[in-house]
Amino acid sequence: MSQTIDLKVPGTRNRVPVRTTGQWRSRFLGLAGAPELKKSCGVWVKRCRSINTFGFAQPVDVVFLSADGVVTKVVSGMKPWRMSSCPDARTVLELRAGLASRMNLVPGVEMGLLA
Repeated sequence: MSQTIDLKVPGTRNRVPVRTTGQWRSRFLGLAGAPELKKSCGVWVKRCRSINTFGFAQPVDVVFLSADGVVTKVVSGMKPWRMSSCPDARTVLELRAGLASRMNLVPGVEMGLLA
């Protein structure tokens, strides 16, 4: 079952709505299966070290997080039909393109999303 959480933007009081994934199908589809993107700005894929953008219509920002919620890698504007992975990651945020830079997400930033 997926739900929407408000992700705190580091260093601000702002929050961004992010849909969590639960079942295999929603994890597999990620943002590609999120027609309600008008309501949320991304998807938090738990227990994940690699993602692909197969079937995506537009680029996305990909933020890999360690088990303790620290950003380990950021891929900005990942184009459709690409793959990316991070061996140190335990969870992944798929965000609308450009959102990672607006949130100042870089390796080492504490996000507080625990794997």
